[in-house]
Amino acid sequence: MRIKDAINRVLWSEKEKSKFILVIRDRAKGSSEIPFERIERVDNTYIYLRDTEDVIPLHRVIEIRKEGKLYWSRYAHIK
Repeated sequence: MRIKDAINRVLWSEKEKSKFILVIRDRAKGSSEIPFERIERVDNTYIYLRDTEDVIPLHRVIEIRKEGKLYWSRYAHIK
């Protein structure tokens, strides 16, 4: 499953988005976590966050976690 599809699946199909975390590559920190509640939408290139003008390029997404467990990974596409 593509990154965009995995993110949209959580945004539109999961009732409890608060259980999901997006893990991204961060140049300064190595990686960062973004709660799915902060994600407004996703297109073919970027993730747009609520209440800010910040955008995250899709190529920076490493994985999606649900309650600490792997839901989607760039390296091992499992659910």
